Amino acid sequence: MADNGSPIRSSELRTPSSQDDGPSHDAELEFSVTEDKMAAFIASYTPAQGDGAPLSIQLMESELERAGYKGQLDPDGAKFALQRAEEGKSILNVALVRGIYPQEPEDAIIIGDADFRFPVLPGMIFGTLTAPIKSSNGTNLLGEEIPVLKTNSPETLTVAPGEGCTHDKEINALISNAYGLVQIHDKQIYVESLISVSTDAMQVRATIYPHDCFGSTISLESIGPALEAAEISRPLLLVAGETAIKTAKETGAAQETIIAKGTEPIAGINGWFEYEKQEAHSIGTSLENDRIDFKERGTHPMVSPGDIIGKIHPPVEGKAGEDVYGRMTPPPGGQSFEVKPGAHVEPLPDGITYKAMATGMVTLENGELSVNDVLETKADVDYSTGNLRLEKGSVHVTGCIREGFTVHVPGHILVKESIEGAEVYAGGDIDVNGGIIMGGKGHLKADGNIVAQFAANSRIDCGDEITIAHEVSNCMIRCKGSVTATAGKGVIQGGVIASATGIEANELGSDLGVETVLTIISRQPVNKKLVQEREELRARLMKINDSIGQDSDENTLTRTPIDKREQMGKILILRAQIKRNLKNVRNKISHELLDYYQTLERLSIRAKRRVHPGVTVKIGGKTLKVTKTMNRVKFHFDSDTRTIVAVNL
Repeated sequence: MADNGSPIRSSELRTPSSQDDGPSHDAELEFSVTEDKMAAFIASYTPAQGDGAPLSIQLMESELERAGYKGQLDPDGAKFALQRAEEGKSILNVALVRGIYPQEPEDAIIIGDADFRFPVLPGMIFGTLTAPIKSSNGTNLLGEEIPVLKTNSPETLTVAPGEGCTHDKEINALISNAYGLVQIHDKQIYVESLISVSTDAMQVRATIYPHDCFGSTISLESIGPALEAAEISRPLLLVAGETAIKTAKETGAAQETIIAKGTEPIAGINGWFEYEKQEAHSIGTSLENDRIDFKERGTHPMVSPGDIIGKIHPPVEGKAGEDVYGRMTPPPGGQSFEVKPGAHVEPLPDGITYKAMATGMVTLENGELSVNDVLETKADVDYSTGNLRLEKGSVHVTGCIREGFTVHVPGHILVKESIEGAEVYAGGDIDVNGGIIMGGKGHLKADGNIVAQFAANSRIDCGDEITIAHEVSNCMIRCKGSVTATAGKGVIQGGVIASATGIEANELGSDLGVETVLTIISRQPVNKKLVQEREELRARLMKINDSIGQDSDENTLTRTPIDKREQMGKILILRAQIKRNLKNVRNKISHELLDYYQTLERLSIRAKRRVHPGVTVKIGGKTLKVTKTMNRVKFHFDSDTRTIVAVNL
């Protein structure tokens, strides 16, 4: 461009009206060239005289050709010079022609203002795609070739088909059709989705960021099209989604949340055997028709010859669910209950009702219904009977088992009234029509099930399931099966209750804040063989690193003397193999731990009505203290966050 500080020749200021009459001549230009011969500037300008050709584009081109300069005339520079000449201004130092600079290879890139550390949204244009530019030599104004410094082929970029984005070539726009993070891998552009569907297709999880790649707030509505594109038909969980958005804004950290759920199928009910004996009605689970369901509860009524023992009920069909895609999920069907008549039992003609052929205690074990001989006390187990220790068979106590006495049998124990501070062991089940009132004394243990109306201040060990109708108060219970208190009042308060499969009650704790500890018994698996292998590999790796350092293989070989490089190469190959093996072992340990956590996730502690402050929940080595009253809640272990979570039933 013009340099206003440059001296102006008098010839430049002359116009045809002010010049002396003389011979006509064309306008003339003289040029100066930069040191690198890449640009030519006007150094002198003599306007046309008489009938000579005035300054024009054609004249500039001819003057440059006359001066021997190659290259194309700069149209902008030429127009600028013409304009200034017409205005009577200096055109010195205006660049009219430039050489062609070498073109270094340029990779294809995404151009735009998007920050790809944050997500794109469906329908969003997140950039334009440049084409790769190959290298080419340059030429100066004297026609001399200028070689490029790099000759490598530029890298291309393409959009991975079906991976969350498209390239509209008409407007050269990269358009997202997913909610996720833009990634480039193997020269392909794709959007890594931040929405995932669980393997059973019953949950949709999303990772919510504080804002999108352009800094705008993310809304559930903006994510919605991504769910539609994935054919997810379940409605968004607005409360969970908005909570995650708010938390992400406040903390600046991405939040993972469940944004849609399917409807779980309701499993069918297996067929069951219902006892007819009315005296046992106080022990089982009440059904809607006020009949008692003793299935898998270990109840053992006393019968006489000809008594109807009970009958089989058919299975009840379940209710189908719906996954997040709107597909129906069939419920697990109820299984038929099969009964094989055993000792002193006969079926009636209907094939589902059974009667007793002798006096004794009814047992239903492994599908076989029998009436077995039993030792029956006339009243309490006390000084009148002494301790009862049997080598075989079962016991029917028609009264109570009094404090300080012992009952030890390999079979079942049926107590018509209560157990009070006694030492009681059964190789089978213990059924108590009344309560278990130990007063902090004695010990109750059964390898099978334990059933009672209530339990207070008792120490109980159970090899199967414990069912208490009304209240468990200040007890120390350890149970391999489930602990259930839902048939009547259904309260568990005070003490420590530990189960390997689950705890369920109508109410947990009390409004007085009684300390109640509820635990799912679990032990984190330790694969001693894998742990030992991991430690051995780590020791070998540390020994090599201590010897040769932890630098890269390339740098290690570079600083190794030539005569020792072959040996060093073998060591580096060995180190790489150890690293791979160590990684594989660590992955196996991690997978076993994940399987353990996922198994733990299926176990729960449930309150069908409420949970009070003072309750402590322990699962998987984690602890959760309840600080406020909660209604209809389930506590379970979340394998993703490795924490105990509470969800509404």
